[in-house]
Formats: sequence, C-alpha cells, structure tokens
Amino acid sequence: MSEHVNSFHSGVVSTLSRVRNNFWIPRGRQVVKKVISECLICKKCALKPAKQLTGQLPRDRIVESPPFSVVGIDFTGAITIKAGDQSYKKVYIALFTCAVTRAVHVEVVSDMSVKSFIFALRRFLSRRGGSDNVRSFRCACEIIKGFKKIIVDPSVQEFISSKAVAWKFIPERAPWWGGFWERLMKSIKDPLRKILGKALLTFEELTTIMTELECVLNNRPITYETNELREPRCLTPSLFLLPGRDNSLPGHFLEIFNKVVDRETLIRHKLYQSRLLKQLWTKWKDQYLLQLRTAHNFTNPSSERNLKSGDIVLV
Repeated sequence: MSEHVNSFHSGVVSTLSRVRNNFWIPRGRQVVKKVISECLICKKCALKPAKQLTGQLPRDRIVESPPFSVVGIDFTGAITIKAGDQSYKKVYIALFTCAVTRAVHVEVVSDMSVKSFIFALRRFLSRRGGSDNVRSFRCACEIIKGFKKIIVDPSVQEFISSKAVAWKFIPERAPWWGGFWERLMKSIKDPLRKILGKALLTFEELTTIMTELECVLNNRPITYETNELREPRCLTPSLFLLPGRDNSLPGHFLEIFNKVVDRETLIRHKLYQSRLLKQLWTKWKDQYLLQLRTAHNFTNPSSERNLKSGDIVLV
C-alpha cells in the first residue's frame, strides 16, 4: 500500500513496477489489484453515481386512449423575433405532447400572459380536443418561473373548469417527473438551434417553421425501424392522429374516392379502418410498451441495486 501511495495512487502496472524494484511477490499482479481495490482514496475517485430503480410508469402512459387525452405542457425560453423594421420582441413556444401516442402540438405565443396562454389552450383544444373526449382530458404541467402564476389565475381556472379539464402539477424541482415532455422539448430546441442559428424571423415565419417541425416530430418512429423489406412499418404518432394515411390503404379502397360508391362499400371501408386502428393499438402494446419496460429497468440487475439504510455514500 505504501508503494501505491508514494506513486500518487497509480494503477496496477506502475505500482507493481515499484514493488518489484525491491521485492518479488508471487502472483504480484493479483496481489497489487487486491491492495488497490482496498484503497479508500481510489474508491472515492472511482465511484459512480448511485442508480435508483425506476418506478412503474403512471397508468396515464400505458393505457390505450385517444390521442391527446393525457397531455403534458411545457414552455420554451424566450425567442427573439423581428417585430418591425428596427424593433424586436420576445415570443415563447408552448409544447403540448400526448403521453400515450407521443404526438406533439406546438403553439407560438406572443408573451407569457394569462390571455396568451388561454388563447393557446383554446387553439389546442379546438384542433386536438373535442366534445367526445374532452372530459377525459388531463394535463400534467411543468412548473416554470411565471407559469404557475398563470395556471392559478382565476380566469384560467374558470376556462379550465368550463372544459372539464383535470390539471396536475409535478413536484417542484423534479423535472424527471415530466421526462416525456422534457425529451420532446429537446427535440424542438436542437433543430431550431441548428437551422436558425442567429437568424431573426418574423412571427409568421417562426409559426410556419414550428408547424413544419411539428409535422416532422409526429412522423418520427417510436418503435424500432427494421432493415427487412417485408416487415411492417414502424409506429409513428401520425398513424394514430391520421389512421390510414401514407398509402396504408389498399388500392381498391383508394379508388372508391374517385367514383360513386354504394352503402356496402362504405361499410367495408369503415370496417377496414377500424381493423387498421385496432392493429395499430395492438402493435403499440406489443412493441412500444415492451420497449418502455426495457428502458425503465436496470441493464445489469445482478450488479445494481437500490440504496438502502446503512449504505455509505458521498454527497
């Protein structure tokens, strides 16, 4: 141990070389490894952060439901745009993401006022919500600076109550509770940073780009993309938003839109769309949920465990 300390806590090779200048120890490499493994200073420097076993996913994320029935909401930081010839202003991006299908909806708001937020929420509910599923609509919102004051505003509460929306806050200073929308917020910020750079856009230009980016995100794969030609296509959020799009209908069904059809043909077409949607949800359960289960468990359960009472830790 003294040679290890005198060599400034070097590794096995350096320590073994210093020992052999004075002594020959049988199976010296194994002995040096054992001694170094008991060095308290080396243990402190080599420790890895403790991992906590991930808890079960909330029911809202693993139960089949219509798109945007359970939604996470977050805001980006301020984005500077051109407001006139020589004037500039700051706008914000509101992200609405479905917890089940992972679909996204993006709104550009002019400021962080109560009025702007209500308008953004109204546009979202008009496009993505509806009278059929609005009563099951639930929001889980990120608590960011200034945003909590907006939510608790009486006018916002009155609007939310009129739409039968149940609102849930995540704990403060616990962003991992909102991981499913934090990850998509990164998917928005990174392309904007790479494409726009330091360019200054107008409000209309930024709104157009954000709508196109929304389309790109809704067409991203959420399951594994295989290299086999005969394998079915991977799941994307847009398949749940617009079932039957992207040439997924057989040719004889696509032809019916160009001619007059009878009642039986329309019924068969409707039944086909119902079967197609059922197959999508079956694939969602068999592939996407299993993929989530794999991502939320230890990679090596035999060597990893939760912290327990009595463990020595570095804070």
